[in-house]
Amino acid sequence: MPNEIPSHKLIQANVMPCKVARLNFTGGHGMDDAHRHNCFQVFLFKKGGGEHMIDFNYYPIEDNSLHFVSEGQVHSLNSIDGTSGYVILFSKEIVILNSADKYIFNDFPVFNKSVSPILNPDKEMYADLENMLLMMIGEYGKNNTYKENILGSYISIFLLKSKTIITETSEYKRTDSTSQQLLQKFNNLVEEHFIKFHKVNEYAELLNVTPNHLSETIKKVTGKTAGDIIHERLILEAKRRLLHSSITAKELAYELNFNDPSYFSRFFKANTNLSPEGFRKEIREKYQH
Repeated sequence: MPNEIPSHKLIQANVMPCKVARLNFTGGHGMDDAHRHNCFQVFLFKKGGGEHMIDFNYYPIEDNSLHFVSEGQVHSLNSIDGTSGYVILFSKEIVILNSADKYIFNDFPVFNKSVSPILNPDKEMYADLENMLLMMIGEYGKNNTYKENILGSYISIFLLKSKTIITETSEYKRTDSTSQQLLQKFNNLVEEHFIKFHKVNEYAELLNVTPNHLSETIKKVTGKTAGDIIHERLILEAKRRLLHSSITAKELAYELNFNDPSYFSRFFKANTNLSPEGFRKEIREKYQH
């Protein structure tokens, strides 16, 4: 596809599969062009200010906050003078190879999109996470045989500590593990098949459950229907493709497996309040310079 969303390869082959750095935006940091990375990113903001766009959702940058950006997600930072903190960039492999929890990405709620990508740790947890990042920065500057293993282990522990922020919430505790597992499997299938399958019953068949059971479970855990999640993924893909390409609404409809382009345009407008071309114009004015 011409003019795809820029993908920044911050993690290169045959080099350290992670980076750790301080952030200090003296004078502010103007709105980035919307882009994606070939790795995962975690931002720990010490001093907030500004806005972070992640997959076309807009989040304020607050003091003592954690922001997660998954591999392939579109994001853009717009910070104000004095915004500061830290950032970790890492491949999935460095974490899995050095983690006691080999399935950490499968059931990490932020990465499987079942919760917000923004977390707000309390003061004690923030201090723990910041101390870990300072140790990572110190280790990153060294040159020793086990550097990659040490950093991978630190990142794994950092993620597990972050996960406790989610799992300790009353909303998460009220959700049984079986429901969480079904949501995880459903999200994984939607990510894999959202272009081919648009209907809840198609996913229910893949999961070997009834459509009613699937819909009720997803609603209980997320507050959204299973159909909402399928539609959100289709809209997200449409937005991504509209941002940096010259694709027409008709071409996009067929690429996303809609047989009727006019129905796709109505579907898009019902979910965004904009036509596909209207969205393209608005988002390019904001995120392309």
